[in-house]
Amino acid sequence: MSGIAPKRKVRGVLRGEIFFAFLDPVFGREQGGYKPRPVVVVSVNDIPDREWGLVTVVPGTTNTKFSGPNLIAVKKSPQNGLAEDTAFQCHQVRALDHSRLMTRLGCLSQADLVRLAESLKFCLGLNGQLDRF
Repeated sequence: MSGIAPKRKVRGVLRGEIFFAFLDPVFGREQGGYKPRPVVVVSVNDIPDREWGLVTVVPGTTNTKFSGPNLIAVKKSPQNGLAEDTAFQCHQVRALDHSRLMTRLGCLSQADLVRLAESLKFCLGLNGQLDRF
């Protein structure tokens, strides 16, 4: 696989949905690997369908041996469509062009979405602790 995403625009992307996406090219310790990775959409529903063509996502990895407030472990299920248990890495949140999105797998459960939101607040310093600004 060349790591080049097909040129297409996904419409109707909703918060909490999980897609396979091309994340390469990346630099340093950014999540990538020249293969499609699962990502969960965290953009509010109004943003992805606008002309910007961008969606904010949290990438996932099947390496679930680590834990911490920045990682959300999600068990595979028919609802989320994941083939393996996946750790979503909230410290790696990023914007992607729609052309990087490939196959829609499913969506997170409400409980997993709440855990993801709490982890994002922690990683972005939005949990009321703004002492480092």
